[in-house]
Amino acid sequence: MSTKTAPLLRIVASRGGQVGKDRTRYFLYLNGRWRWRPTKAMKAYGFGLVTMGPGGPGNDANGHPRASVEDQQRAIELNRAWDMVRSGHAAAPARTTLKHYPDGSVGDGYQRAMALRKAGRVAKGVIWTKEQEKRDGWPRAWKWLEPKFADCDPRTIEPEHFLRLDPDGTAKGLVPEIEAAVSITERHMVIKVWRALWKKMAAMKYCSLDADPAKSFANTPPEPRDEVWRRRETLKLVQVAWRHEFYGLAALMAVAWDSQLSPIDNRALTPGQARVDDVGIYFALARTKTGRAAAATLTPWSQAILLAYLRKLGLQLLDTTPLFWTRGGRPVSRAGTTGQWGGDHGGGRHIQARPYTKSSLNQDFRKVRKLAFGELEARQLQDMRRSGGVEGDAGGGSVEDQSNKMANTVDRNKQLRKAYNPVNIASVRRFDEARAIGARKLEQAEQRTSGNVTLDSLATLLKSRG
Repeated sequence: MSTKTAPLLRIVASRGGQVGKDRTRYFLYLNGRWRWRPTKAMKAYGFGLVTMGPGGPGNDANGHPRASVEDQQRAIELNRAWDMVRSGHAAAPARTTLKHYPDGSVGDGYQRAMALRKAGRVAKGVIWTKEQEKRDGWPRAWKWLEPKFADCDPRTIEPEHFLRLDPDGTAKGLVPEIEAAVSITERHMVIKVWRALWKKMAAMKYCSLDADPAKSFANTPPEPRDEVWRRRETLKLVQVAWRHEFYGLAALMAVAWDSQLSPIDNRALTPGQARVDDVGIYFALARTKTGRAAAATLTPWSQAILLAYLRKLGLQLLDTTPLFWTRGGRPVSRAGTTGQWGGDHGGGRHIQARPYTKSSLNQDFRKVRKLAFGELEARQLQDMRRSGGVEGDAGGGSVEDQSNKMANTVDRNKQLRKAYNPVNIASVRRFDEARAIGARKLEQAEQRTSGNVTLDSLATLLKSRG
């Protein structure tokens, strides 16, 4: 520390983060610790919450334990980094909290790996949206890995740090800790990220590639979801939603059923993505998770509901405005125009409609699901995507057509398919036709097996076939 800055830092620390009447920006005492808390705008650039020490001895003017000189200096450095980014003199961090870790440590390797991942996207001209940033598993996994390994030399980490058997016979370590606190899915994601991080650290010469301690045990994936909705059940959901003035949700579910898009991709649909061919309306888009181009086709049923909803909405939406809105008294568009539907909701309170978010969509879907099928029903909106695949398979649709329809790699095709067979609207329409055939076959199969089989009827059947 230079002799010029040390006296100033002592003054700042002695005043609890104040120089005169000014506080250090974004530096506050929260939940028993001093923390540097960036704003929402700063988080969009990759800055994250930095937790520091508990402070003390002594209290500041607000009665909080006095921040240490080191913590105060760190907050000033973080503010300086933010000032460089917002002024355009430095690149935004790659979703890190700008913490300093020892050279050669796991934390150091993680920060370098994040920067390299971002550099790779930039080199390809790929700019992630906020939704893609939120879906990135690396920062999510790091919340588990950082407390355990951030300051460690990776060569000192043993398999028992992840999984071991205690003398009392219980499993301990990071793996059972994650499963107990969250889920098997979370554990699978964290270990998957760790293994990828280890490979990058090996390339950085921090460790040996074949010495990954997490390779000492299986990272078994969770059992995939297998719940499906039947077509008539989806019709009922849409009807109930419309009857209770969830017009945006009704239209979204209809589009989700026919398009086989995920909920996040449905929420992101805009008028500017709409296209028309000889059959009808479809949406041309890149999927949020994979970035792969998709053609989200509709049937006359979902088209009619979508158009009826837009008439109810009563807005001239911009090309980039989300299509699907919550229910409310007066929806407000970005263009400043308003429309009117229904009445006030929520005990007479005036509520404005807003474009659906993840939480509001899940909340409204649960309400409608309960109204339609009762409290015990647990199937989710995302299960409609799988349901379409089941219909198409029952109707004889090819795996290639299903891959085109769902914009994924279910067909396991390689790079040449991307080059020579991009989004094929005819293929997608073929899968729509297969779905219609499959839906009829599934309904007929249900009708044939809907009757109860008694012991007497079974005995009669076996006797007749004997």
